[in-house]
Amino acid sequence: MKFIPGAVVIALALAGCSTAEPPPEKVATLATTGASSAPPAASTSSPDLERPRYRLDMTNADMDQLRAPWKQCMAENGSPLPSSTGPGISDPGQSAKPGDPAWAACLPKYPLPPWQYDRNNPESMDFVHKMVQCLRQKGVKQVSEMPPAAGSERNMLALGGESNDAESVAKGMEMIPVCEKELTAGGAK
Repeated sequence: MKFIPGAVVIALALAGCSTAEPPPEKVATLATTGASSAPPAASTSSPDLERPRYRLDMTNADMDQLRAPWKQCMAENGSPLPSSTGPGISDPGQSAKPGDPAWAACLPKYPLPPWQYDRNNPESMDFVHKMVQCLRQKGVKQVSEMPPAAGSERNMLALGGESNDAESVAKGMEMIPVCEKELTAGGAK
């Protein structure tokens, strides 16, 4: 049986307003054996819930503004910034140096990827697959799906193939925003 804290509070509040005889002690008392089926309150709050998140419709200026607190934190903690930190280029998990306290201290300020690419989104790889199909329909010859690299928070697509086809890279970079807009016509998250 699953324990739902809100339901217990509501049931107890309704019981307190009743004019009927109070229920037997067994019903009104919640006995625990030390192990609860509900997660502790602290575990329901994830550090990722506090982190900012990129959106597909953001401009470069918007992304720079969203990253500004992270950049400031990194500077305050004496760590050099990676050369490229755009939402599709790099993330701290890929560039982090093990044991670097600045990365750990500043990670809560680093923006999460757009939800459509977030590896924690169960539909993300479907979105990436649709992106690859869309890009191919738009003439990008060398494009493929790519699962997240170790330490990365996002699923990605790769342009250019093994030969790093310049035409596919250029056309893909031009068409990615077009396909993202088409696939999220209901509004980007």
